[in-house]
Amino acid sequence: MSKLYRISVRKFSVHHSNWTRCWPKPDYGPVEVQRSLLLNGIKVAATKPTGNPIAACTIMYQVGSRYESDDSLGATHFIRTASAASSCAYSGFHKMRYLPQYGASMTCTSNRQTIAYTLRCQPSTFAEMKCYLLDTVLRCYFKQWEIDDFKPLIRDDLHRIPPQTRVIDLAQKACWAGSLGNSMFCEKSRINDMTGETLDNFANVNYKTDHCTVASVGVPFEEVLKMAEAIEPRREKPGPRPLVTPKARRGYEYYDLGPDSDTWICVVVPGCGSCDITNLIMHSIIASACGTENIQDGLHALDRTRQQPLGRMAGGDIYTDYKAFNLSYMDTGVFGIVAKTRACSAWTVAITASEFLTNVGELSCKQIEIGKKRLKVRLALNDDNCIKLAEGMALQLANGVKMDSAKDAIALIDKISNEEVSCVAQCLSKKCERLLFLILDTGTEIE
Repeated sequence: MSKLYRISVRKFSVHHSNWTRCWPKPDYGPVEVQRSLLLNGIKVAATKPTGNPIAACTIMYQVGSRYESDDSLGATHFIRTASAASSCAYSGFHKMRYLPQYGASMTCTSNRQTIAYTLRCQPSTFAEMKCYLLDTVLRCYFKQWEIDDFKPLIRDDLHRIPPQTRVIDLAQKACWAGSLGNSMFCEKSRINDMTGETLDNFANVNYKTDHCTVASVGVPFEEVLKMAEAIEPRREKPGPRPLVTPKARRGYEYYDLGPDSDTWICVVVPGCGSCDITNLIMHSIIASACGTENIQDGLHALDRTRQQPLGRMAGGDIYTDYKAFNLSYMDTGVFGIVAKTRACSAWTVAITASEFLTNVGELSCKQIEIGKKRLKVRLALNDDNCIKLAEGMALQLANGVKMDSAKDAIALIDKISNEEVSCVAQCLSKKCERLLFLILDTGTEIE
């Protein structure tokens, strides 16, 4: 009997010849990805089903807030909020009641470049649940009474915007002249003027097949292809839409968070677009080398271990925190540093963040190597999240990038030399000499 207890459950439950089959596979991420391009311009990608109990499918359009005109400013914020509203075939109440009964959910996310609708459900129910996704995306009908009901929610969204999200949004507004400066959120003064007809016109004009991508995780490729063909049965590809190239500028934005609030500061310079994947990875390595998050978080906000070298800039001030970030759109992007501090030290922190960004080209090879390791870990963390995988694959299709899993991304990072990353960092430093944008987001006036 004592020998029986020494046998592991894994080996004891199977035949001796099948012991090795019980161990997990060494690789991770999607096993195989199939891609296709329809004649009408829709790009499709699907990973091979691996038997996971959860699947996800994303329909993404390249129609973020940068494509809003003067008459439709704030439309993407309303569309994002109204994704749970009624459409032609199903009411909002029917969606809210029927989808959870089958363990399914539907989300809508948007930014300055894209808007994505994602369905998460069991693979066995996808054939039935996809009708709700198609109805929400293609047969959306914005009823005026529902839009009026959503307006209080839009106002609440403006109050619930996290300070870090708000200051980065303001930084881009100050950084770009033109449509790329449009905020992801509807301005308070425009909420009452938004109508269902405006949203319908925005969707009809911008939801075109030539900038539509469909991606899925855990769904058979044939099923995804049928759904993509149902989006637009016609084979004609629409004409290209005009796109105004954004122009960088030196700007300044200020927002009052109210009394007794933290002061948020953001300094940015123009970055790179997402079409050049190698350049994008190098910018991400630089951001990770500077420090993008805390190494460890304690029980409260002041109990944390910061990533260096940005974490060292705060010194002994426990109320001050620095983080680097990189945001990329199809043709351009921003690279910068965001800081949180108190109003009494805002000026010192702003100067420190500006000087660090100016000297970012002095990162050593050791720091760049640490940045590579940090980025590898961050890329691998989302390989078990089917929603992020589906949205990421749809974004890759839109930018013409082929990166099936974090394993491919890690291989690409290993191919990039530290000298190449150092050259890109030096280019960012040179941009600071010409263009430097400083945004103060504070709850107290600064003398």
